[in-house]
Amino acid sequence: MTRRFPRRPQFVIVSPRQSGGGAIVLHALAKYASELGYRARVFYPGERKYEPGRKAFFWRQQIVFTITDVVRVALVKLFGEKPFLNNPLFKGYVNVSVRGVARKWLPRVTDDDVVVYSDNIVGNPLHATHVVRWLLYHYTYKDRPGVAYSESDVFYCYMQPFNDMDLNPQGRQLTTPYYDLELYKQTNFGERTGTCYVVRKGADRPDLPESFDGIVVDDLSEVEKVRVFNECKYCVSYDMQTAYSTLASICGCISVVVPEPGKTYDDYYAEDYKMYGVAFGFDPEQLAYSERTRSDALAYYTARNEESRAQAQAFVEDCKELFFS
Repeated sequence: MTRRFPRRPQFVIVSPRQSGGGAIVLHALAKYASELGYRARVFYPGERKYEPGRKAFFWRQQIVFTITDVVRVALVKLFGEKPFLNNPLFKGYVNVSVRGVARKWLPRVTDDDVVVYSDNIVGNPLHATHVVRWLLYHYTYKDRPGVAYSESDVFYCYMQPFNDMDLNPQGRQLTTPYYDLELYKQTNFGERTGTCYVVRKGADRPDLPESFDGIVVDDLSEVEKVRVFNECKYCVSYDMQTAYSTLASICGCISVVVPEPGKTYDDYYAEDYKMYGVAFGFDPEQLAYSERTRSDALAYYTARNEESRAQAQAFVEDCKELFFS
């Protein structure tokens, strides 16, 4: 008797805890797929490489990781998030960007599951029949077919500069940024004082001040960043590419990015790029632009979330056709 596949596939997203941007978009995919009516769960691996000579090590690491993971989850449930907000061991357990995503506990899947691995996972530890490899960055395992990936795996890229045309000649792309606009929002509509700073990728700039007259938010939890953004009048960034400048504006700051000496807007951004809610330098016209376009910044991120949802919907439909038609 021929097996009939379900009309709606299930998804298992293999992801680390939400301690970075890659994990956030992986969780966002699971969230969007779930909201679209599909069963989608996240599996947390304790090791990235499942390959000959390391398989026993992989599963030992998985057991150790799972025990540690369960303990941390239990502590957060017992005591709440606040005691652990600034504890680096609990990064990804508290103050996470994407909430409400179901977890897959056991490393077993069925033929009804589509398993999504990111570019840094080697091999197929869940022994999935239907595998998607999502290149969130440049793929470094192309020269390891049969070990890092299978010929039957389907590749997607997060953006075209990360694509490998040999592995993904169709240019399949899945881009699901997620912005928690319930967290990043203005709550203080009254008096504001002082300046906060963003350094991040600008840490090596020769024009970086030796000291600051306000708090640098780089190492704060997201909740703390939002609190500071709602207290300060200005947010000044030496990282020209961070989304935190726009998020600070959404929270009510007059947000400014500081260009390096001698550089212009065109040195950093495409000609048609509009940096809503953010001033390029301290020119009064730019400062006024920052305030005037704050609502446009909020609308932009709202639209990005909707675009992510639409891309997740298209991805699900592709998987139906690729694996279950």
